[in-house]
Amino acid sequence: MLADIINQIRNLSRRDQQRFKEFFTNSLGSAAETESVFKDVSEQKHKDGYTCTHCQSTNVIRFGKYQVKTTINTIERQRYRCKECCKTFTDMTNTPLHRTHMPSKWLQFIECMIEGYSLRKSAKLIGAHYVTLFYWRHKILTALKQMDFELFEGIVEMDETYFLYSEKGKRNIQGRKPRLRGGSSEFR
Repeated sequence: MLADIINQIRNLSRRDQQRFKEFFTNSLGSAAETESVFKDVSEQKHKDGYTCTHCQSTNVIRFGKYQVKTTINTIERQRYRCKECCKTFTDMTNTPLHRTHMPSKWLQFIECMIEGYSLRKSAKLIGAHYVTLFYWRHKILTALKQMDFELFEGIVEMDETYFLYSEKGKRNIQGRKPRLRGGSSEFR
């Protein structure tokens, strides 16, 4: 049976073989990368033992598993329950990935953010709705605000970027000529 599949792939045109390879790499690679991210988050959260995300109690037990559907298969993840407040939580509770579907597409979206793509272009590349990506972007930005940047060390590179100061809606602007939409800044 595997030999038949290999023969059918060999009979495809060069272009179709390339498309098949890209699909196969994206679907399998993104799931494996996402699982490593989930594993890293879990290890980071529980390095000092299990702690309730609601009441900060250390009296926590494992409380079954739940299933997450990915593009390829379903994965079981651990659920926890606090004996103090009786609430349940997972490894992803209080993280940007909490209650998000399509976890395999997060890394692709972060790459699109780094490249500076618009939400609509990112949505076409990833295969998600642009409104979903809007919420994802705000989750990422909120998480970045909460990070302690004093922990970073080493060489940091920065470039100057000038933005036009907007006085939209202000009447009687003095000190500069009126300009039409957009443009680029010459001065700071």
